[in-house]
Amino acid sequence: MSSRKLKQRIQDILEIGAEIGVFTQGMSFTDFEEDTKTVRAVLYNMAVIGEAAASLMPEVEVAYPEIPWVKIRAMRNIVIHKYFRVNLEIIWQTIQTNLPPLLIQLQELESRLSD
Repeated sequence: MSSRKLKQRIQDILEIGAEIGVFTQGMSFTDFEEDTKTVRAVLYNMAVIGEAAASLMPEVEVAYPEIPWVKIRAMRNIVIHKYFRVNLEIIWQTIQTNLPPLLIQLQELESRLSD
């Protein structure tokens, strides 16, 4: 896989991750849980992030082990395959706790990749 293709995938994930932040900005968990449109938009975006991560070659995971690729793909699988039983508290916790540092890691990775 060329670094250009990798960089595009990373940019996709960064854009979608930022979008999740916009969708949930200023919300409490209760606000989130009660807003069906936002919940569905976030779940869709999490699935897309997982798809983007899953489309990367195995060498990428080896080359950048600091990125939790397995967890990203696992979240996608949960959102897609357990969609009616998704635990929104876990999704919220992921948005609040895990997504911001992931986006920082991916921004750092993106800056190391050549155009």
